[in-house]
Amino acid sequence: MQAQGTQALLVVGTYTLPMPHVNGQGKGLYVLGFDTATGRLSERSIQEAVNPSYVALSADRRRLYAVREVDGNDGPGVSTFELDPRTGALRLLNDTPTPGGWPCHVSVDNDVSLLLVSNYATGEVLRYRLDAQGVPAEAPQLLKREGSGPNAARQDGPHAHCALVSPDKRHVYLADLGIDGVVRHRLTDGALDEAIDTVLPAAAGAGPRHLVFTLSGKHLLVNYELSSTVRMYALDETEPRLVGEISTLPELFKGESATGGMRLHPSGKFVYVGNRGHDSVFAARIDEAEGTLTPIGTWAVEGRTPRDLRVSPDGTFLLAASQDDGFIRVFSIDPQTGALSDTGHTHAIPSAVCIEFI
Repeated sequence: MQAQGTQALLVVGTYTLPMPHVNGQGKGLYVLGFDTATGRLSERSIQEAVNPSYVALSADRRRLYAVREVDGNDGPGVSTFELDPRTGALRLLNDTPTPGGWPCHVSVDNDVSLLLVSNYATGEVLRYRLDAQGVPAEAPQLLKREGSGPNAARQDGPHAHCALVSPDKRHVYLADLGIDGVVRHRLTDGALDEAIDTVLPAAAGAGPRHLVFTLSGKHLLVNYELSSTVRMYALDETEPRLVGEISTLPELFKGESATGGMRLHPSGKFVYVGNRGHDSVFAARIDEAEGTLTPIGTWAVEGRTPRDLRVSPDGTFLLAASQDDGFIRVFSIDPQTGALSDTGHTHAIPSAVCIEFI
């Protein structure tokens, strides 16, 4: 975490356009200051852009990537920004048009050699090689999916929602909400084998949304949006093996809810998930040795649709973005239990989608 005194920096991606699921009112990418002692947020600058919803930071903190989440007829793409981690200044290096429609997720491997973009509407995953400047260097390799799920409103076809390079760099894992599957493809010299290597099946209608690897790299956490559950799979064998599953909602809750962002605590001991509908943050303890997930509790965000969460790099705060009420709420984290406490600090950000510390 880059700091000047007690000031760290973060960037927030937003929706700027009216969409079927949100009336986007943001202006682009917001750079915020963050007081690491109190959790207070302050605005630094705004990089104007069209629907820069999801962002990813390179491991060397020199590049920031942002998707342009629009329909295929309106010019979807991914932008590469040069980042000054000391000041938070962003300079556009490259804008790459992307095939397909509504790219909703972007990730970059630790070597800053591969970029993965997930198209929600049309279902493809795009694999880009990056040049020495961290910019897409050639046309993408496309992974196309087929199929559907039992939820006619949400699973009419493939909907790629998240793709990550595995810590051992041997595979890419893809969560497809539309067909209830997390699939794995082999990765060799930066090229993806288009044949599926293995499938981690979900319960019918569960809708996998986001993936997170544990710190050891031996387990994969999968956030299922439509069933509001989290599963943990062991990856230390030839085939991934389901070892734990947990609901993100209180037992007596009967309303409609869907999960949002999922984030790992820097200690690796806790995982946090946003509940959109219940409008809360759920926390669970991770025990990799035992292969278990144990609920810690849920905390009200007091704002509609907590789209994304982010834990500060020192593990002392959690930020929850209320997409539809337009603010970020800051919680403190108990380092022993993982439990949250409201700091009383909020900061207005219209239509916030993704939070990334820089």
